[in-house]
Amino acid sequence: MAESSKFTVVSEQNDHDHAAVRAHPRNETYHIVDYADRTARDRIADLPAGSVVQMELSRAGRRSNVWCAESVNVAETDGGVVVDEAEH
Repeated sequence: MAESSKFTVVSEQNDHDHAAVRAHPRNETYHIVDYADRTARDRIADLPAGSVVQMELSRAGRRSNVWCAESVNVAETDGGVVVDEAEH
């Protein structure tokens, strides 16, 4: 089951490609440990903490709170808005 929503980056992607995001408006934290493709991984890697991003997540295995980023679309950062190039 995939969940698509807005998320705030609370912990930037680390050296192991793991990041943590918080869902709007529920404030649930999701630990991203896998990516559907290199594009999704690279887009999250470019986001600083505090960025707001539209993503689709799916469970990554059987562990309770680890997720796979299926898609990463539009982000709002302190430096402005990063637009998904596929939309244009």
